[in-house]
Amino acid sequence: MQILETIVDNGPFPTVRFEGEGGEAVSVSLAFEASLDDAQLVAKAKVFLLHAANFEGAEAGPSADRPEPVRDSSYTLEYRDNGQVRDLAGLTFPTLDAVLEECRRSADDLWQDALSRSEAPVGWAVRARDATGEIVASVDYEDVRKMHEANTADSEPVPSTL
Repeated sequence: MQILETIVDNGPFPTVRFEGEGGEAVSVSLAFEASLDDAQLVAKAKVFLLHAANFEGAEAGPSADRPEPVRDSSYTLEYRDNGQVRDLAGLTFPTLDAVLEECRRSADDLWQDALSRSEAPVGWAVRARDATGEIVASVDYEDVRKMHEANTADSEPVPSTL
C-alpha cells in the first residue's frame, strides 16, 4: 500500500491512521503518553506495524528465513531534522535488521520532508542506540540521496544504441 496521508489523533487514546490509495487505511491505537508529540506517535506506530508484519509464525522460532531475535531489543532512535535532534526511547524491534530498516524508512521520510522545504541536509539522518547507549545503526542523508539517484537512474529510459 502506498501511504498518501498520515493522520494523528493525539487525544486520550492516541491513534495514528495511515491512509493509502483506493481508500485503504491502517490505524494503530497507542497507550496514552503525554510526553509524545505527533512525530513520535507516528514513529511508534510504524514500529508496531513492523512488529505486526513479523508476527506470523513467531512461535515457530528462528529459521533461515527469519533472523534470530536480538537479546536486548530496547532501542532509542535519534532523528536529525532541520537542525534539531529528537529522541524516541523505549522502542523494541525483533531483530537488528528491523532496526536498520526502520532507520532507513525514517531517514527517507526526513529526506522527502527536507526536499519539500527546498533543503539538502547532510550528515546523519537517523541512528539507533541500544540499551547500553552504543550506536548500532545509522543512516546518513548521503545514503538516502544515493538511493534516490539509483532509483531514478533505474526508471529513466536507456538510450538505444541502434
